[in-house]
Amino acid sequence: MSTLARLGTVTEAALVVASYTRVSTLEQLEGFGLEVQNGINGDWLRCNPNVVVHGNYQDDAVSGALDSRPAMDRLTADARSGRFDRILVARVDRVGRTGRAAYQWAWNMADIGVHFISVQEGIDTSTDEGWNAFMRYVTASEMEWWHIRERTRAGREMKVKLGGWPGGPAPYGYRIAVDQDNPWGKKHFSVLVTDELESRILHVAADLIIDGGLNLTQTADELNHRALFTRSGVPWSTANLRNRLHAETIHEGFVRYGKPSRSDGGDKTTRCDETRGGSPGLGMKIGVPPIFAPERALQLEAALKAGGFRLPRSKERVYPLSGRIVGTCGQQYTGFSQLGERAYRCKGNLNRQGTCGDMVFRADDVEEAVWKELAGLLRREPHLKRRAVTLLGGLNGDKQSYEERVRDFTARIAEQNRLIEVQVPACLRQNVDRNIMAAAVRELRQELQLLENQLATAQQWLGEHAEHERQADILASLAEPAGTQSAELSISERKKICDMFHVQVRAGEGHLIRRSGVRCAVMEWHFETGTLVPLDPTDEEWDQVEAYLRTVFTRRHFVGPSELRTLFNGCLHRLRCGVSWADMSDMWGPQDRVRERQLSWWKKGAWPQMMAILGADRRGVPAYQRPSLPPLTVTLQLAGAAA
Repeated sequence: MSTLARLGTVTEAALVVASYTRVSTLEQLEGFGLEVQNGINGDWLRCNPNVVVHGNYQDDAVSGALDSRPAMDRLTADARSGRFDRILVARVDRVGRTGRAAYQWAWNMADIGVHFISVQEGIDTSTDEGWNAFMRYVTASEMEWWHIRERTRAGREMKVKLGGWPGGPAPYGYRIAVDQDNPWGKKHFSVLVTDELESRILHVAADLIIDGGLNLTQTADELNHRALFTRSGVPWSTANLRNRLHAETIHEGFVRYGKPSRSDGGDKTTRCDETRGGSPGLGMKIGVPPIFAPERALQLEAALKAGGFRLPRSKERVYPLSGRIVGTCGQQYTGFSQLGERAYRCKGNLNRQGTCGDMVFRADDVEEAVWKELAGLLRREPHLKRRAVTLLGGLNGDKQSYEERVRDFTARIAEQNRLIEVQVPACLRQNVDRNIMAAAVRELRQELQLLENQLATAQQWLGEHAEHERQADILASLAEPAGTQSAELSISERKKICDMFHVQVRAGEGHLIRRSGVRCAVMEWHFETGTLVPLDPTDEEWDQVEAYLRTVFTRRHFVGPSELRTLFNGCLHRLRCGVSWADMSDMWGPQDRVRERQLSWWKKGAWPQMMAILGADRRGVPAYQRPSLPPLTVTLQLAGAAA
């Protein structure tokens, strides 16, 4: 019996269907392309003349493992508008190659009364029988998809074992070439060969470091001065040059395909002989022609170690404002790592001729300042908040329906386990044929696995939905005066919101007081303890302070060209106004003498007691906090609206 006959004809005149076809690049080559699928769907439609065709939707060269595809998204939106009753596909795997992709799309459509018709398998998911058959075919389709992936990985790894390049950009210092004389005899067999220009640049850099005694920063500057730029044509940075010179191609003579996974989301390529969804592989080594002679490579390694340059890894190297801050010179700020901390610097400071002089911002400081400005704009422009919450939104699907599915699958799994654990032994005790029972148990276990897969998919959707709701709640609360602070959002989540609002920041030329090279311990103590800085002491108060100091210091401490009280008043003035030692007026005596007296009082532990005598716990002003940022102007734009 043909598939069309098994499915039968539709007699319901009001039924409206939308035809959906999807093809990946591989399937197009293997003969199950769009024309074949359109032909299968067309044959079914001709056998059902009463059906109304709403339209044809097709995804070209799109993977069936994706949860979102262009034509599928349009089809879903039209289904929610009530434009058709069924989605017609040539084969079940057109809905999705993985259980997650297929289950969720089918469930979301079923929740609004739209079902799938699969021609080749003779399935209509509007019936219980059709729905169960659909789920079984989804499981089979996912297994086939995993087998295709494993064959593809196996092919790449065989090419690597034969010395070929599996794909992607070549490491620096090399280029991709075609080897006609290869073990497979193929016309297009890619291998890595030395790139003349890039290898010459690496040799120049090595000469400057080994023979010239330059460090990495000086070497990068010299390469830029000679117009020996990076592969993309931009000037060298210290970190970029360091990475090129520390590459395993230079020091170990190979490049690794399928690198181990990294905690910060790096390459997670798996080996084909691993279990489905297993741990990432250790990678395979591809030998490459050496750029340096072994002796020269060892000299370079020793020189780099002697230079002591290290590139610390931060826990979350994400920069929400990279490219969104504009300095006074008109150039953009980009993120970078400074002494292991995230920071932003202006591109105008990377030019060899005439840097702009714009200051470097600590990432935490500028991001918090921008976040507060963003929250203020949302309070003043509530329409932006409402539209942003709508854009952030939730996942396709109905939460209540998914919760019901979880309860239903949980109950059915419990019942299935009861049948296996209780009923089967009972039947065996009644002398039921063991072969029959073995076949029944296999079927029960297959159904159990199918139920467990569906339960896991539904639970995953609910978890993702809860996270979407959390982010939307945080975004909504930002517009409240006592709203959620950015600490409740990860850096990646903040970046998502900055991207959503197209945040732009312009840094002003605000006057920043010059910092000294070493932090002032006295000022830090006032900041940490919250102790106020008192006004200049009265005669009576100074008498008490001086009497205390005479119990701590010798007579020599009170002898000098400047009166001790004047020096003390200079210390208080500096703490109140935040002026640097270098900018101190000489009206309080020589700068060095004022600084020396304050340091001696601090080292002897006298300063806190002097503040206590003057009642600094209840009288005075807070110690001056130097601004770490210039004035910032923040603008937002969301879906055509600006603030």
